[in-house]
Amino acid sequence: MLHLLNVKMAAHMTACKHFLKYQSVPLFSQLLCDSGRVNRNVLKSGIVYVSLHTGRHISKQNCQLVRNLAFKYQSRGAPLTAAFFRFNSSASAVGNVSQVTDSSSFINPPADYIPPVPPIPDALSASSDLTQALNALGEPTLQSVGLGGLTPAGFVQHGLELLHAGIGLPWWGSIIVGTLIVRTCMFPIVVKAQKMSINMMNHMPTVQKLQLKFSQARQRGNMLEAMRYGSELGEYMQRNNVKPFGQLMMPLCQLPVFLSVFIGLRGMANLPVESMKSGGCLWFPDLTVAEPFYGLPLLTAMTFWLTIEAGVDGMSAQSQTHVMKWFLRAMPLIMLPFIMNFPTAMLVYWFTSNAFSLIQVLFLKIPRVRLYFNIPEKVIHPTVLTEKKGFLEGFQESYSNMKASQQVMERQRLDEISYRKAAQGPITKTYPFNPKKLEPSLIKHDPIVSKPKS
Repeated sequence: MLHLLNVKMAAHMTACKHFLKYQSVPLFSQLLCDSGRVNRNVLKSGIVYVSLHTGRHISKQNCQLVRNLAFKYQSRGAPLTAAFFRFNSSASAVGNVSQVTDSSSFINPPADYIPPVPPIPDALSASSDLTQALNALGEPTLQSVGLGGLTPAGFVQHGLELLHAGIGLPWWGSIIVGTLIVRTCMFPIVVKAQKMSINMMNHMPTVQKLQLKFSQARQRGNMLEAMRYGSELGEYMQRNNVKPFGQLMMPLCQLPVFLSVFIGLRGMANLPVESMKSGGCLWFPDLTVAEPFYGLPLLTAMTFWLTIEAGVDGMSAQSQTHVMKWFLRAMPLIMLPFIMNFPTAMLVYWFTSNAFSLIQVLFLKIPRVRLYFNIPEKVIHPTVLTEKKGFLEGFQESYSNMKASQQVMERQRLDEISYRKAAQGPITKTYPFNPKKLEPSLIKHDPIVSKPKS
């Protein structure tokens, strides 16, 4: 920063040397000189420009020597340039004044002076920052605009950028291809979940019988029978590898993936990525805004409902519990008002995922495919053992049964603890009769209680 300082001229050499101790830049000839001659008004007032980038303050002193030298060179007809007053820029130098070495240091060189050719800058180093900020398509990279990173959502964004810039797919094509790749990688989990679900459906009649007996015993207040049926139910499910929560394997595995893609696409749309504004197709050219005709939200909700009714992962809505069945059927209607305001990029992913699920269900119904993946056949049971109940009644019964099961398990745990203590502790003395109500005749004639003294 250039500061305007009022420097009074000194009358001796030591004052000039003291002036040269401070860090500064060359004095400007525009102020000190007027067409190669000393500007007397400037010298009389002692006004000069210096750079105080070190924050130091130059002492106000009269530098008469500077004025005398200026007049001396002016009388000889020599042009007074800024190089004459140039100071060293090092703060450690004390009183060193650089000499005028060549004409290249002049601010006002002669008319016939030809400056040397500057070195040619390295093209790679000069354009390194620019090339790093652009991808193969000449668009700003996601990392240059603050996206990407080492989070799950950042990995999703890097993958979509690789499909878009590396292969050359449009953004809508990158989202569809990326969705297909992710769902294909999750296919083994789908097969495993379907095996567990069909296995549970095949053993459902026996499980329902034991559950019915357990509920009836609990309603009668016969906790002994309830404990017995509860124990039988647990042993049967363990022996046949029946896992009620196995049907939740696929939703629980798909949830982190869905959230990662959801957050990644939302970040790209909200920034927004400029190329995504024209990266759509058909009636949704802009992927960063909500779909104006509500076609994708309706298609997404419809395909979601079809995946539930068709039985994604081997479980149809008809075979679900009452609570789960009505909850899943109500999900498309509940989510429709919310997804109508989602960016189009997110709906493209969701619709593609639902369509893949429908195709996956049809693919796994092919007999040869089921035989190849060792998927068991679903047994169709002729009768329904339990009557269908409403949503609220089914929820209350499920909650009460779960609470009773927890009580039975707690009693079994306490009994096991008491049995263990009885086996490890001292032997308790017992009697074949009540010793508190002992009769004298029993003492005399009972050989176990009374023994003859020797």
